Amino acid sequence: MAFLLGNKLQGSFTSASSVTTVFAITGFSHSGGDRPEIDITTGSSTRRQVLAGLASPEEMTLSVKYEVQAAGDDPEIDPAVDVGVDLRAALEECASGTLLIKLNASSDCGTARIYLNNGSGLTANVDAVSWNFSTELDGIMEGEVTFRVRH
Repeated sequence: MAFLLGNKLQGSFTSASSVTTVFAITGFSHSGGDRPEIDITTGSSTRRQVLAGLASPEEMTLSVKYEVQAAGDDPEIDPAVDVGVDLRAALEECASGTLLIKLNASSDCGTARIYLNNGSGLTANVDAVSWNFSTELDGIMEGEVTFRVRH
């Protein structure tokens, strides 16, 4: 990627068909884990009794940007590439895969830091549940993608 925006967060989504797309993340939210109450009160109970239910699924909504990379010196050999095409195709075809979110290294942070870690590696198995994209006049694609984490 030719640029790193603001907080230098970068995402990488690899679809089930092994197509990898890298994009800048301008913001994200991570939600889930809410546990509803299950009422187990009986006629002999002296007060209301509840148990915690199953946790709701984790979801991540990423605000993403990626650019249309300019063609090289010889456009027939090195044509312009819309790096979002692979992501859109992966989401339309088979909206599952792995997601990596990392904070890129900078002069202040000597090494990249991984935000997402499911315990067995650096990526999480996810399903894409919604997405939208738009284009700005300067050729930068932006949008939002929501992923649901598989457990």
